[in-house]
Amino acid sequence: MRDVRDFLRDLSRDLPDVFPRRPVYRPLARRARLPRPSAADRERAREIIKARVAHWAALLDVKYNRIAIKGQRSLWGSCSRRGNLNFNWRLAAAPPEALDYVVVHELCHLREMNHSRKFWAHVAAACPDYKTHRRWLRDNTAALMAVAALD
Repeated sequence: MRDVRDFLRDLSRDLPDVFPRRPVYRPLARRARLPRPSAADRERAREIIKARVAHWAALLDVKYNRIAIKGQRSLWGSCSRRGNLNFNWRLAAAPPEALDYVVVHELCHLREMNHSRKFWAHVAAACPDYKTHRRWLRDNTAALMAVAALD
């Protein structure tokens, strides 16, 4: 199986028009050992993310319960029905606009606990360029997942 993967990888390098590049982060994220942050990096990420959540929660006029900073393998954030927000610590290494998009996305779940048109309208009202930031996250997930420390 490894020979097949190597062959396809080499072929895709030689013929990029035939094999367009697609993100491969989901399978890699499940199998790979991801770097663990130091306590200092986790705390720094917590401070950065908490500040953005507080900023956007005030603008969106929503209230949340608590914030947890985790090292998820395939999620940037999540929101529970109880109003608990979870964020991946690696978001602190992303551009501020991408971080803000994820924060807005999760806070909008406090209004709509789904991905309906109404939900996306809330996201678009707060973050008009959200599609650009969403695309950036999708295209750069593998690089962000490899982040071992915040600079």
